[in-house]
Amino acid sequence: MTITDKIRTMIRFKTASHKFTYRIGGIAIHEGRVLCQKATLDPRGVFWFLPGGRAELGESSQETLQREMQEELGEEARIGRLLYVVENFFSEEIDHHEIGLYFELAFPANSYLYQQTGPFERPEEMENQPMIFDWLSLAELPTKLWIRPHFFCTALQSLPSHTQHVVLTDGWVSPR
Repeated sequence: MTITDKIRTMIRFKTASHKFTYRIGGIAIHEGRVLCQKATLDPRGVFWFLPGGRAELGESSQETLQREMQEELGEEARIGRLLYVVENFFSEEIDHHEIGLYFELAFPANSYLYQQTGPFERPEEMENQPMIFDWLSLAELPTKLWIRPHFFCTALQSLPSHTQHVVLTDGWVSPR
């Protein structure tokens, strides 16, 4: 059975007024840039986020990130240490509660991700929209680029030596 053959049970649930998501993300930094994915389904504007996705039932966080990198980028990833545990509370039509685990992430030295300049456009398996990845300059994050959750714009400038627990309760407002 392949990944696409099995029934997927993502860890998320939704009520009339709330949505919960358990998300696993990766922080890949290479030559002063961080790998990010562009939101292509959000009609309100352009923002970026760290690559990854929702965990599935019965899957460890590291397995989730490995699977997501294989599915989305076609690459075997090396998962490093856990950098951030993020509890993110925000509103978009309904209230969201997201728990995110963010790990160090690296790819083989001969990976196309390191050999070519971005952006990298990949087909999306579910929404029929392309997935767009690019290496964004760390120096430009705080002032010129928009990443969700927004605290990453400054947090990625210097990665922590120990896992940090971050609680975001003020949500986000996309710049216009």
